[in-house]
Amino acid sequence: MKNWIYIFLFCPFLGFTQDIHFSQWYNNPLFLNPANAGQFDGDYRVTAHQREQWASVSVPFNSTSVAFDMPFKSWGFGTQLLRDQSGSSNLSLTQLSFSVARFVDSWSFGLQFGVAQQRIDYSELYFLDPGEQIPFLSKSYMDIGLGISNTLNISESELKTGYSLAHFNTPNRSFYSTKDALPAKHQLTANLKKPLSLQWELEPFIYYALQGKQAQCIIGSNVSFDISEYYYKDIKLEAGSFYRLGDATGLMLGVNWQNSHLAFSYDWNVSDLVPASNYLGAWELSFRHIIKSSMPRPAFKTCPTFL
Repeated sequence: MKNWIYIFLFCPFLGFTQDIHFSQWYNNPLFLNPANAGQFDGDYRVTAHQREQWASVSVPFNSTSVAFDMPFKSWGFGTQLLRDQSGSSNLSLTQLSFSVARFVDSWSFGLQFGVAQQRIDYSELYFLDPGEQIPFLSKSYMDIGLGISNTLNISESELKTGYSLAHFNTPNRSFYSTKDALPAKHQLTANLKKPLSLQWELEPFIYYALQGKQAQCIIGSNVSFDISEYYYKDIKLEAGSFYRLGDATGLMLGVNWQNSHLAFSYDWNVSDLVPASNYLGAWELSFRHIIKSSMPRPAFKTCPTFL
């Protein structure tokens, strides 16, 4: 019975688990903003994202995201599966979301509806009384999000800004009769794609999130180098750096090959947890593939080679 008392004493802290976040937020469009659904050049898009953090401090926190979206006329549709697991007690979150976006000129308006299940499993924990059995706990809830984005062409540059409101309905995720509302999360983003030459492109960005009393700000920049002329294929090499204010700094390396994109990043912790983390933080791997089912016809007629 003492073990149950300990569990209930620490239950209030279960509500303060960290919301899922990604350092490569710009490579996870549906998670960032439902207005991003269908916003790409192609017919179908598949994205995948994996993040692992705090392996040097405790049992690693793992976050996985897989998504699919497509444009249809002036609409965009998408679906995403999220899986997050943390701690020795296997506190996990599984969420399936559906997004729809409406395109109006340079604007996009999005709505997201999701079903989430939060679960905690005590089977791998050790207690003083070997005969005591503690079951797993599970909680399901609906999760609603909203978003808006705008793309503005300035000379040869492209500025994209966005705002999203995740957990708009502040769902109750408590395992017990007490209420534990998930605070709404406000996210503001801006990134500028600016060509420096025929081969070089600079992309500075900023991300700001506010959830309850917790704020997060990421500033950084990526640069890409087009090497297509050397290999006669559409290939771009990418590198970038970012700083999450008061928390971490990181680097990103990536490659865009034809219609596929792969990027790896690592965060070095610089917060008050440095004595425990030894500056180690998290790694992320993102993947994107765009399917173009129909090739555009050339605007000119080709002449036979024998003429």
